[in-house]
Amino acid sequence: MTDTKDAVTWNGAEPFPAAEIAGLKAKTVAHVVHYRRKTYVTLPSEGYALLKRVRTLLRDGTTDLVPLVHRDGFVWLAIGPNIPIAVDEVETDSGESEKHTLKRLGLR
Repeated sequence: MTDTKDAVTWNGAEPFPAAEIAGLKAKTVAHVVHYRRKTYVTLPSEGYALLKRVRTLLRDGTTDLVPLVHRDGFVWLAIGPNIPIAVDEVETDSGESEKHTLKRLGLR
């Protein structure tokens, strides 16, 4: 059986911007937040801050308003156990620069 606390915090590890995937270095350049039929694109610093707060709320079983700074401005998201939210990490495409990926996402 999986310990709920470890599952919420990804086995106790904090997220980090550079990950090793299949032997290749991959860098998270943005996060895409899917929330109530809307999509928000944000830089990693804001995305990781949101993830940290979401994990805390879900672990505690509480609901709260969480701020999110995204490419189009600022929004408050109600986060809680029964409110669906998904966060995708965006990495640079093969052969593309970080700058090109950020420009494509509207972050530069």
